[in-house]
Amino acid sequence: MKFISSFLNSIIDFIYPPVCFVCNQTIMRNDLPVCRSCWETFTVVDSSHPTWIEIKSKFLNRGNVKDLISCYLFESEGKLQEVIHLLKYKEIKSVGIRFGLDLGKVILSSSQFASADYLVPVPLHRKKKRERGYNQSELLCKGIKQIVPINFIPDFLKRIRYTQSQTNLNMVERIANVEDAFDVNKSYKTFVQGKSFIIVDDVITTGSTIDACAARLNEYGAASVYAASVALAK
Repeated sequence: MKFISSFLNSIIDFIYPPVCFVCNQTIMRNDLPVCRSCWETFTVVDSSHPTWIEIKSKFLNRGNVKDLISCYLFESEGKLQEVIHLLKYKEIKSVGIRFGLDLGKVILSSSQFASADYLVPVPLHRKKKRERGYNQSELLCKGIKQIVPINFIPDFLKRIRYTQSQTNLNMVERIANVEDAFDVNKSYKTFVQGKSFIIVDDVITTGSTIDACAARLNEYGAASVYAASVALAK
């Protein structure tokens, strides 16, 4: 059966060659949906990058998040933005797993992060999740878990209040928008005391969303809360 499937795929690829969703160049099926050339254009960030330093200082000033980790720099109109939009708005879920694998490798390089007890995705409100059909942060966690053996509970946190998009809000508005918008699911409240958590999101700009999630975990006695994202926005 595998031979037949491979043979049929070869015929299909000959007639309709697979192309990169970003640059439209012909690519190998294994590289779908984004070619390696496009992926390698993403700007890598680390703890020495000015954007990283700025966002981490915001977290530390608020006191809810202990440390930050990320992969790339989010640049408006760049290829990374196109790929993230494939994940969030075009239902290309495989991108989420691929991003998660990248983020997992970065997490694995930090003993502090790799020893955390739980991976926690930033939750969507049930209305938004019903509209989109999935939570992109959960897909990131699934990719991370293939690299790092951390407990992952998709619905550990819940969004208890519907909030508007953060995209066009300033920092003060973003903080107000997500204040008291999250809670720990009743089934897991006894799990929090003394444990460490990595809250995962696709892009961190001001950090207000993750900070609001972290504040709730801290209220229930978390030992430490960390932030992890695919990208940091300027």
